[in-house]
Amino acid sequence: MPDKLNIMHEPENSKKVVCIADHDEDDRMLLHEALLSLNQPCEILEISTRDQLTDQLSKLSDIFPDFIFLNTGMTGIEMVHCIETIRKETGSGMKAKIIIYSTDSDRSSIEKAFELGADFYAVKPSNYKDLKKLAGTVIEMEWETSEEESRIFHIGF
Repeated sequence: MPDKLNIMHEPENSKKVVCIADHDEDDRMLLHEALLSLNQPCEILEISTRDQLTDQLSKLSDIFPDFIFLNTGMTGIEMVHCIETIRKETGSGMKAKIIIYSTDSDRSSIEKAFELGADFYAVKPSNYKDLKKLAGTVIEMEWETSEEESRIFHIGF
């Protein structure tokens, strides 16, 4: 199956726009399903390549995603460049929440992500139940009042 940008339009009156940028098709599909299981109207954009991400980042001012799940394991992706671009393109009025979505659980990687401007760091869960918990945590979080430690998702951390 060739890589392509999948835009899944859920209900027409969608309230949340979620972008999933991950090279792993299974991980994108499972996160997509977990988000839909929350029964909250949303539009989900799936990105699988660096070129698609670059193209999508140039269009952020038109789309205004609420959440961007960014897998920094994608070939050619530099976390610092992506976060800077997202912040620049969305400006201060429409700030997308950037969720670094990674298998890397190293404390220094987590700290670096926050230093660069990430809003949340999620270590990819190993089972669907925990993935649904992650999706709910991100979508339902009180962002204005949450502490940095509550913005880290890692089972057993």
